[in-house]
Amino acid sequence: MHALSGKPLLFEMRKYFIFIVSLFCLNEAFAQTNPEAQLQQGTAYVNGGNFQEGIDLLSLYLDSDPGNASARYYRALGYYNLKDFNNAMADLTTSLATAPQFTEALDLSGLIHMAQNMLTEATNDFTNAINSNPEFAPAYLNRAMVGKIKKQYSQAVADLDRAITINPALLEAYYQRGVVKLLIGTVEPALIDFNFYIENVTDRPGAYVARGLAFYQDGKYAEAAADLEQALQLNPALENDFKNILEFSRSNAGGK
Repeated sequence: MHALSGKPLLFEMRKYFIFIVSLFCLNEAFAQTNPEAQLQQGTAYVNGGNFQEGIDLLSLYLDSDPGNASARYYRALGYYNLKDFNNAMADLTTSLATAPQFTEALDLSGLIHMAQNMLTEATNDFTNAINSNPEFAPAYLNRAMVGKIKKQYSQAVADLDRAITINPALLEAYYQRGVVKLLIGTVEPALIDFNFYIENVTDRPGAYVARGLAFYQDGKYAEAAADLEQALQLNPALENDFKNILEFSRSNAGGK
């Protein structure tokens, strides 16, 4: 038997656990009182998806530096993800008053306007973001989303092409370009985009639905049925959305 087995080992483990907990509590206490730590930890919380915790720390920081554009932006990002659009926009207004060419803040303003169905304002925001930084791929993607809603498909494809040229790893741009191409009836190019997207993202039901519908339009019913069935495995609630198409595809593919 090892010399440290049994109760002595348990005692050592407890001491180690207490040390770790104490260290965490000290870090938390430091973040609560030190402005620089509040900014860093608050930003990290927002980026990590702990939005309310981030907002709380950034609010403490902004008490000491209310004009900090970055802190305002990240608190706005937290509010946006919690769907508190009024507070998010208030922070962005202050942030952009301090830094009018703040690309990410302009882009986030566009996302908020799009969520509020203020499409003209959203387009203007995304265009301003692009003008402030022509290499900022997300703004092209987001402006394309507005173009898709407004059925400005050629402009949407152009924006998505540009987003992919700037950042070939921006997978959402391939998916959205596939959707737009499907809407305008260019099925084969749409399938190329959907195939690339699904090779990299395998758990999004909507992607299988979109590719399944592209296969269906192309008369490839076995492939359509397979994709629609995969979408249902991922999200059974979708069944009524394309039940007739799935049944037709199964029948014409020789399936059950």
